Amino acid sequence: MPQGRLPVRYLPPTIGERDRFLMIVKTYPSPSKRYGETVCCAGWDARTRDWVRVFPVNFRSLAEYSRFRKWQFIEASWEPAKDGRPESRHVHQDSIRVGEYLPSGSGWRERRQWLDPLVVDSLEDLEADRLAHGRTLGVIRPAEILKLEIRPAQGWDAESKDSLEQLSLAWTGDRAPRGDLEIIPYDFVYHFRCRGERCHTIHKMEIFDWEAAQAYRNWRRKYGKDGWEAAFRDKWERWLPTQDLHLVLGTHHQFKNWLIVGVLYPPRAKVDEVKRRSASKLHGEERPMTLPFVEFEAEESDGR
Repeated sequence: MPQGRLPVRYLPPTIGERDRFLMIVKTYPSPSKRYGETVCCAGWDARTRDWVRVFPVNFRSLAEYSRFRKWQFIEASWEPAKDGRPESRHVHQDSIRVGEYLPSGSGWRERRQWLDPLVVDSLEDLEADRLAHGRTLGVIRPAEILKLEIRPAQGWDAESKDSLEQLSLAWTGDRAPRGDLEIIPYDFVYHFRCRGERCHTIHKMEIFDWEAAQAYRNWRRKYGKDGWEAAFRDKWERWLPTQDLHLVLGTHHQFKNWLIVGVLYPPRAKVDEVKRRSASKLHGEERPMTLPFVEFEAEESDGR
């Protein structure tokens, strides 16, 4: 055998492409009949900087070395997905490995190099792009958050709960999700306006970001059933709109409607205001606020 070559039987198995992704979206887990529970994860291909949707990810069952944060690179093997959305990647969960984390310091300088080129003006622009090219992920900077609606959630149907319970029992060893998956009893809905000239309406869109659900859980424990809402509104309705708020939007795989799958809130840029069309003229200058117990990295919790 020529020197330097290995017998075929020693070559590692090929299970699909392996790529590097920068993850910025992680939604709260939902029941899955096939996978027990799944988290919608999205970000960008590190090589092409195109949007990617990574699934299925049963996040609470991931090994510690595979659990990633928002703004962290991962490597994973994947195969083409069958959901019809071009950004989707069917990952091999056991192949996920975490890498470099991009910190938020220096005014989000590193993060903005990835984020800024992909911001579009409006939901209408995203929908036009979906109809023309099939794209189903994007990010906007809303012109105005009009209000935060908090309403009772419909919850999970009996079939979803039963499937989640039965599949959870099938997990073995230390890879099983620890503790029951808590149902969040409320939906959190932003009413907002876009910046683009195409936008002539008020959008009402539910927030699925894990951080919102985790904020509810944290404040419900800390302030109780009569105090959590005030704390939640202080951050999500009053404070976040004073930041340079970005909404990551994605479509439902079946119904095609747009949802808020991620919320990003860098500090307001102090330069290049004309180019970025700062919202200060629309909202007025920021006002200082005193916030109760705010966990700015709540999205990193595994929900246990």
